Amino acid sequence: MGRGYFLDKDVLVDKDWDIYLVYSNVNPYGYVYAMLKYTYTGKGLWRGYERVLKYYGVKNMVRLNQEFSMEPCNGVTFPILKLSRVFKHLKPEEKVTELIRRSPKSMQEAIFLDVYTALGVTEVGVTGSLLVGINHSKSDLDVVVYGCKNALDVMSNFNGFEEDKEWVIETSRNYGLSIDHSRQLYDKRMRGLIKGVKFSILFVDPRPQRPCKDVCKRRGEITIKAELESGDCKALFYPSEVPLYNVNILSGETKLRPKILVSYEGIYSALLFSSRKIEAKGMLVECERPIIVVGDRDVPGYIRRVL
Repeated sequence: MGRGYFLDKDVLVDKDWDIYLVYSNVNPYGYVYAMLKYTYTGKGLWRGYERVLKYYGVKNMVRLNQEFSMEPCNGVTFPILKLSRVFKHLKPEEKVTELIRRSPKSMQEAIFLDVYTALGVTEVGVTGSLLVGINHSKSDLDVVVYGCKNALDVMSNFNGFEEDKEWVIETSRNYGLSIDHSRQLYDKRMRGLIKGVKFSILFVDPRPQRPCKDVCKRRGEITIKAELESGDCKALFYPSEVPLYNVNILSGETKLRPKILVSYEGIYSALLFSSRKIEAKGMLVECERPIIVVGDRDVPGYIRRVL
């Protein structure tokens, strides 16, 4: 892509050699939305690095020992990395170009080529430990697919490989969900196993976004039932963002009806993509168009499929 801006799933190395994962397409002035993932101790499995962010999810992200910035648009703090601290910017798509041009040096690299072929799209990247070059024999494989059309092509034509049965159990424990609820969230096209290696398919909108200009107000907890248009590629990107229709408020403020659902918990993306009707609990936020946020630090919330 030859880009100079930061995208979701890029990786940054700071001047202390700590490794951060970018989690937003928004490019504010002077810093990047990025969360600390690995730090070097000389003892870690990742060639001396230890994983600081062991599990994803908002509740784990807010505990990170790194700098946070207050964002008036949302009224909460987000983990950041100042541009002055960035030493290296690693781009997933550039790593793929490298892997295609040379012979694989590890099992993960060889398996990536199998996954790349099976996906059937070319605008692809690889992130995580493989992008940084600190992967070990049991490292997961994190593949990035760029753009709405490619995302829809993958979800239509890619059948996945083996089922990752541990994912449902791990998600249930990490998020405090029932096993049945966690099963609703699993999609073999996005998470699975190939030749004993766990893989995930991550979808990224390749367009940079401007920082928001509106100041939104948090109104409190709300639970709703609402209809969606299934098959919306925006459900697959991070954060998921989908329009709501025929909203029925089950609890919370009734004068302000959310028009959009935004999920900062990536585990719900497959469910939002495939559902036509959902029940959701989250934070009601008053913006130009009212939204319900799932993954708020005060109201973590949930999303369940109704239909």
